[in-house]
Amino acid sequence: MTKFNKSRSITVSSPARIHLGFFGIEDNFGYSFGSMGLAINKYKTSVKICSSQKFETNLPKKYENRIKKIIKSTNISNKFKISLLNELKSHIGLGSGTQTSLCIGKAISSYFNLKLTTNELVNFFQRGLRSGTGIGIFEKGGFVLDSCKKPGEYPQIIVRKSFPSHWRLILVSDVKSTGYSGIKEKNFFLNDKVLKKRVSDLSHITLRGILPAIVYEDYNCFIENIAEFQRITSLYYRKVQKGTFSSKKISNIMQYLGQLGIIGTGQSSWGPSSYIFAESINHAKEIINILNNKFSMYNSLKYEIVKPNNSGYILKHNN
Repeated sequence: MTKFNKSRSITVSSPARIHLGFFGIEDNFGYSFGSMGLAINKYKTSVKICSSQKFETNLPKKYENRIKKIIKSTNISNKFKISLLNELKSHIGLGSGTQTSLCIGKAISSYFNLKLTTNELVNFFQRGLRSGTGIGIFEKGGFVLDSCKKPGEYPQIIVRKSFPSHWRLILVSDVKSTGYSGIKEKNFFLNDKVLKKRVSDLSHITLRGILPAIVYEDYNCFIENIAEFQRITSLYYRKVQKGTFSSKKISNIMQYLGQLGIIGTGQSSWGPSSYIFAESINHAKEIINILNNKFSMYNSLKYEIVKPNNSGYILKHNN
């Protein structure tokens, strides 16, 4: 049985992510999906592990079952306490499941000196079934583009770039709305089809527009391409969420901003969390002032200015 220092504890924290969308769905070229995402500096997930006389946790049952699988597979002691310190709300589009799972796995692996690989952790927790962006963001943060889905494997990261640090996002939340997840999400991808032309367009926009704009820090080109990418993506999901955005209130404010020429907007995953890109913090504050003046009646909406997070998880030893 693996030995460890009972006097120490370990804390692992990781950033939340904005899921910017899939640039492919069908396996037209041998692989399916393919997605991009961005780490942000708010809503971090933190997990702590320390010694205990018995196994203790405040984690939901779905994670507890996975932990017990690790204990059995690696033959480690079950006398430890693992706690979720900072919890990201589930099903709002910010990637809580992947970040929580990998924080747990990394904490256990480091505490018991198991040296488990990311691939092993992903398999224990069954992450990366469609998108690899949350996994890539856990490891390194920044902007990531995954390599599409190969059957039986999670999507590997093929592009990771630091995102322009002076650009900002306004994170828009609707506290009275939640996004799709679980079996509903799975059935949607199993039963629905997307036109090949739309898939091709999304791939071209990603490779020819979004990626170069990040490399050259060309804000205007970036928001134009993000806007077009989101417009096409919304056509695919429209029959399920009844519009471009899952929240009707968010849809209304985004439509109004579009009329003003503010176009760098989109929805993260199934939402309702959505985003508005801004060129600077002052630009972000101006946009929020516009929204507060025009939509003061929408008291369920919350606006937060967030930064890109260009680093991944942080592991801290506490002696």
